[in-house]
Amino acid sequence: MAALAVAGSAEAGPWAQRQGDIYARVNLSAERLDGEDGRRADLYGEYGLGGGWMVTGKAESVRYYGGTQDRDAYASPHGTTLAGVFGCQGAGGEARVSAGRSGVCKTRNYYLFADAAWIHQEGGCDRQRFEFGYGSDLGGNFFTTEQVWLEYGRQSANSIKTETQIGYHFPAADVSVG
Repeated sequence: MAALAVAGSAEAGPWAQRQGDIYARVNLSAERLDGEDGRRADLYGEYGLGGGWMVTGKAESVRYYGGTQDRDAYASPHGTTLAGVFGCQGAGGEARVSAGRSGVCKTRNYYLFADAAWIHQEGGCDRQRFEFGYGSDLGGNFFTTEQVWLEYGRQSANSIKTETQIGYHFPAADVSVG
């Protein structure tokens, strides 16, 4: 997996966007779920509104090889989204609660967060997703991130996904491999 991020001034990562600041990420990954190999590409962005508020958006495309069709997911579930190796179709909604902290500890930037979401689409395709993550500067321009996703659903595969990345802060973008 490789990721490219372009960020404005920030203390440590997510949840530190000041008014007018932008964070954008392109993520390409290879994964295995229920015995099927897959490829994922996603675009993610944040825009700081000020006062601790941000607007975020995400577009994602996933393909599992072995018979599963492509699925495209957007921030507001509509159309098809991937739920395990099975797809959900129709209109839907998502409720999410998040908590996070970013700051500086012993001269190194860090962030950590926890996130819980309930996702519903027509036809009873309900999922619960829990996300936990941590990121820290290692020294120089190097950084690391860790993230875990737990997902449960009635019409989808239960899954645990983990991600570990190490990267480098360049002047215009961060580049990482995980």
